[in-house]
Formats: sequence, C-alpha cells, structure tokens
Amino acid sequence: MRYATDATPDDEPAPRESGTQALDRALSVLLAFCGSETERKVSDVSRELGLHKSTASRLFRALADAGFLQRNEENGNYRLGVAVFELGARYLAGLDLHALARPLVQRLAEDEGESVNLSVLEGLDAISIHVVQGTRNLQLVSRLGRRIPLWCSAAGKALLIDKDDATLRATLATAPFTALTGNTITDLDTFMSRMAVVREQGWALNDQESEEGLRVVAAPVRDRRGRVTAAISVSGPIFRLDGERVEKLAAAARRTADELSRQLGYGFGEVWGD
Repeated sequence: MRYATDATPDDEPAPRESGTQALDRALSVLLAFCGSETERKVSDVSRELGLHKSTASRLFRALADAGFLQRNEENGNYRLGVAVFELGARYLAGLDLHALARPLVQRLAEDEGESVNLSVLEGLDAISIHVVQGTRNLQLVSRLGRRIPLWCSAAGKALLIDKDDATLRATLATAPFTALTGNTITDLDTFMSRMAVVREQGWALNDQESEEGLRVVAAPVRDRRGRVTAAISVSGPIFRLDGERVEKLAAAARRTADELSRQLGYGFGEVWGD
C-alpha cells in the first residue's frame, strides 16, 4: 500500500494523521517485514510505502516500544520483535480444526449444492467428523462418525496422499481390501497405482467404490508443518457428477482445503522454524 500524500521531501514536516491512518500505516510497516529480509532500513520501508521519512521513523519507534519491532543497535536496522512471536504462538495455540472448518465446509455445500464431509484418519478408516448435507434434490445422506475404509474412500486416499510407496505398503499391509461394490479396489498393487494418480492430480476420487450410485471427490488439508491432517470431500449421485462436474467439484474442494490449510498455518513453516 502506497501513501502518495506522504511523498514529500525529507526536510519538510510530515503531515498530521488521524488515529485510524496511523494504525493503517503501522500495520503496513509490519507487513513490510513479510519478505525474505530479516532486517530492514527505515529509509527503504518509507520509500517502499511512500511514507515521509519522519513519519516512518515515528512508526518504527512506536512499534519498537510496543515490542513488535526490535532495533539492531549496531547498524540501526529493525527486525520483527518478540511481540509478533507471542501473538503468533497464541494464534497457533487457539487453532481448532472444527471451528475453522465449519464456515468453509458450510459455504462449499451451499455453493455446490452437494454434501460435504470433513474427515480424519483413524486406523485403516476415514472417519467423518463434520457433515453438511447438500441442498439439491436426492442427497445420499452421510452421518457424523461414519467410517469408510481407506482403500474405497476419496477422503481416505486424500489422507494418504503424502505417504511414499514404502509407507503406504506398510500402512495397508493388514488391510483386508474387502469389496463393498463391484468398483472397490481389492488388492494393494492396484491401490498403489491409483495413489500415483492421486498424488499427481492433487485430489482423490471415489467412483462407486464404497456405494453404488455415489461419486465423491476429496482434497487434503495440511497443518502448519505441511502434514496432511484432514480431508474435505464432496459427494453426490453419479447422474449429477459426470466427468466435467467431477472436475469442477474437485477444484472447489481443493480451494476450500487450501483455505483451511492456510488458516491452520500451512505455508508459514519457515516463520515458525519448522
């Protein structure tokens, strides 16, 4: 954000600012530390934001006094202060998968009209921990707490998406691969081939593998360390979920899963030292 009204010569006094404007500028200064540089000069930030140098200096001092910035006394540059870490730590401590997922899952169900599940991994099953029924006619009703075997579940495949072949084989070594329909994968080698496709496309499909007449797409949700911690799936009857519709729903599921991952801190691992 650039403040053109502040682009005045350094030897002229900076214009007075309202409390809201000062807060806006202070936040812009903090956001200027989001790049790769761990330390920044006041002059560089003031020029980048279009701030009068005296205004920038005042904001830097105020942020340093509050602990959000720390001054390097050797060169006069600034780095982020401990107050930023404390706020981030409190944010991470307060993360709740259910609470964060609820509005996103609800919106996805409303936008697409199909049923949406949030699932987690438990043993050899994907278990539904949050369910929102779709709004279109003829919904194949899911239920909270329902378990579906990993080998015939879109959510199950999404939950396994980051596991390498050796880990997958070890995880599913005792899986019975019981057939629930004529489309169920019933052997480990076929499942491994299917998982290669899932990894490549970034989402998983259940094509009548757990229930006749049902198609489901699912995408992985990651925590701040990048670990797959849940899966978001969208399901509907096969007459509505043709090839084009499957692709559309898969993209929507991925967008929602990516947004939930971002809210869980994914993508900020370097900030937190992970």
